[in-house]
Amino acid sequence: MSEADAVDALVELGLRTYEAQCFVALTQLSDGTAKEISQVADVPQSRVYDVVEQLHRLGLVDVQESEPRRYSVVPVDVARKRLRQEYRGHLETATTNLRELEQRTTDEDGVWKIASDRDIRNRAEAAIEDAASEIYLLVADADLLERSLLERLAAARERDVSVFVEVPTVSVRRTVHDTLPAANVAITDFEFDSYSEPDRTLGRLLLVDRKTVVLSALTEGLVPSETTETGVWSSERGHGLVVWLQYTLEGRLAALEFETGDATEPCDPNAEWTACEE
Repeated sequence: MSEADAVDALVELGLRTYEAQCFVALTQLSDGTAKEISQVADVPQSRVYDVVEQLHRLGLVDVQESEPRRYSVVPVDVARKRLRQEYRGHLETATTNLRELEQRTTDEDGVWKIASDRDIRNRAEAAIEDAASEIYLLVADADLLERSLLERLAAARERDVSVFVEVPTVSVRRTVHDTLPAANVAITDFEFDSYSEPDRTLGRLLLVDRKTVVLSALTEGLVPSETTETGVWSSERGHGLVVWLQYTLEGRLAALEFETGDATEPCDPNAEWTACEE
């Protein structure tokens, strides 16, 4: 990692640019005067005094009362701990303030675009955590069954939430049952390739409590071997997207053979969705 990379990383953690530059310079020097720090960090000496004092208040720099005054950085592991504490403190303060300001309506009308892979995962996992009765998940790509997602599905089953998962292959079904033996899992009859485009394939479809929907597709990234997940979500029971998916997925529940990992008989395809338990 270059000096510039180290400075950028510290700025991302919340240090100001001059603070990051002086900290990196002192890391290279071990200890030094304001003049020496200025020369290595390329920060005006007149600014170094205030900057290192702030680093001292943050617990990242020690000060020696000498003439001239000398400064040294704390060990890297100590700095990491202090930065983590500082970051968590800011995060907790921001969270508290945002909760006091937050105003949300009961219904989040419409369909909303999701920004990134991580946001899709967060949205899907949050919907599963809020599930009260039913979860239906269809995945076209096994890579979308992340460990954290399976753990949340398992937690939902412990709350007696019905979990139905539609997967592309037998091996993926085994993967799901390794973590979720009580889940109802079926091998899909979708021919995913027929719905794919050169740079876009189907991703995941999640319907929770017949009202919250997360839909995604996988698109080719800048690097051909990498993919990016893009998608939308809605949480409005009467929205056309939700209504159509309810109708479609109820039909699939009746048509597919759902099996649990700890039972010999499949889920009754003629049972009501809410009663279709293992």
